[in-house]
Amino acid sequence: MLRVAIALGLLCSHAAAVSAGVTAAGLGQDSWGGDKLLSRWREMLSAKADKGEPAPSVFEQAFTATFSSGQAEEVDRTMQQYAELARWVEGNPQPSEAMLAFLPEFRNPVALNISRAAVTLYKTEGKDAASLIAALGSITEQLRATTAWRGYPATRRVLIGCLLKKRLDFGGRFPTDVQSAVDSVMLQLFQLHKTSAANRGAVQFFHVSKSGGTNLCQAAEANGCASQGFDTRTNCLIRDFMDQPRWVTANAHKYVQYRMSSRQALPWFVNFHTHRPALTCEQRRAYLLRHGDLNFYANEYTNPPGAGVASTMCDDFVNLIMIRNPHDRLKSQIGWIQKLYKEFFMDVDTQRTFTNRTTGFWERLMPAGVNNYYVRSLLGQRFFEFPINQVTSADAGLAKLAALQHDILLTLESKARNELAMRVGLGWRGSALKEGAIRSSTELGDTVALPLDYDTMLERNAPDMEVYLFAKELQALDSLLWNFVSIADSQLGPSGGAGDVVASSEKCGYVSLGSAEAAKAREERLRDVEIPAAAMQRAVAMAEAAAAAAAAALAPPGANDTAADAGSGGDGAVGATATSLRGNPVKLVSSDSPRKSIISINRRLMRTRAIGQRHRSHHRRLLGA
Repeated sequence: MLRVAIALGLLCSHAAAVSAGVTAAGLGQDSWGGDKLLSRWREMLSAKADKGEPAPSVFEQAFTATFSSGQAEEVDRTMQQYAELARWVEGNPQPSEAMLAFLPEFRNPVALNISRAAVTLYKTEGKDAASLIAALGSITEQLRATTAWRGYPATRRVLIGCLLKKRLDFGGRFPTDVQSAVDSVMLQLFQLHKTSAANRGAVQFFHVSKSGGTNLCQAAEANGCASQGFDTRTNCLIRDFMDQPRWVTANAHKYVQYRMSSRQALPWFVNFHTHRPALTCEQRRAYLLRHGDLNFYANEYTNPPGAGVASTMCDDFVNLIMIRNPHDRLKSQIGWIQKLYKEFFMDVDTQRTFTNRTTGFWERLMPAGVNNYYVRSLLGQRFFEFPINQVTSADAGLAKLAALQHDILLTLESKARNELAMRVGLGWRGSALKEGAIRSSTELGDTVALPLDYDTMLERNAPDMEVYLFAKELQALDSLLWNFVSIADSQLGPSGGAGDVVASSEKCGYVSLGSAEAAKAREERLRDVEIPAAAMQRAVAMAEAAAAAAAAALAPPGANDTAADAGSGGDGAVGATATSLRGNPVKLVSSDSPRKSIISINRRLMRTRAIGQRHRSHHRRLLGA
């Protein structure tokens, strides 16, 4: 465990028991132990000065470690994306509700004011050390007024980008007095991040399909996280949330099955319009607390619904996301679906079904999977089901805000930065991502059948590329902070008294370090959050109806009665009592979970093995050859 992280871990035992809507006396940086850390840092600098030793240029070393290629273009790319962020902050002094849904931290006027001040500083040219020190001092005081329950990742990145710009203005290492002010801000930002992670107590991993998420789920298991399951089938998902990825449409599947001339049951991955219970962020957090106090779960669908908007970011969790170059993700997605069909239709040559196809074919088969999957997933279910041509650059702008709100940003290609983020940003001490352990379509055995007009597909995914390039440079700003902390740790020397912190950090890192007071405050705030069983029941009923309807559409004449019977079973009933923290925890599902119910339905649908000989010409006209 890093010594700076340990020092900040010790302060978590004194974290104030407050959150949005909850107050406690004496909240402030002093109660976190932040002043002690800064005092210790300054004592170290003073001791070096007494010995005639220069102050360590930690920010400069972190800069060199982050932009290790030594090429100016590397820094330029980061600053270009940061300039877009700065323009957004300046151009939206009062963000709209749609924006705030994906960037909820800016509902806090302190965070918004700090970001504006940082942008003003960013735009100020020159090397005026006195003005810079005064501005950073003011920002430091404002940071002290923030709550210990939020990490403010957007504000953090706006500030770090500003400091990076000022370092470029000075042409290299900061003067000693400026460096001291910069050090204070950087340590304070990390302190805020780590303490809030401990207070929130759980990670929500936004798993973007075909971007290395299964590997990350297994890394969570290796680091002692608690989830509902880490096997490749469960994949850190919560069964009752029904957050599994939505891929293939039933209508397009009819044509694929016709081309294969094979009679099979409906594959599990034909699930594009599958219903999901409308559980809010608070209900999800309460669910984890009441079902074994889980501290890690994955969502492989879209962000949860919010009040009055299509979706919202959940700031009750430490938000983690990993994405990859969307062009590589597209190839992987197409190959993966080919693989699933090949495994499902074992005795059929599936290759001819997918070769020599167009972008239109794949967009009908997987409307979201091959068309701006990042934007659609981040912005919610309504955006997820947008018609193909309706995802715009403006939508990408909202998706960038959602990416900005994630506490930890990973990009699959940036292995060294990912390791650093998990070690310093999450506090994971065990195994990280495994080399070559990413699930892929390489075992397909056939050539991945990219569309004939693949360039058209890439062109249509331009909004996703915008989001990816933005997130990639945000990760560079994060790495500047993580490297700073890692280097500062080596300067501080042994801190002592870290035994308990090291032991607890083996249980999913920082989220396991919250104090008893923080846990009590969390429980109190979620005490009366109800998780309506009716929502779960509707999800099961709608899934049953969808499965039965799909079977009926595929079945030959005379088989519809069987399909209808298969969709009317009642062995997946859900209890009608909402849960509460008052009294003993009550499990929502009285017998089988929705997932079990759906599995049962699919087994019964295996009896409906047919493909309609009628309507073939209609399928041709609908989906194209």
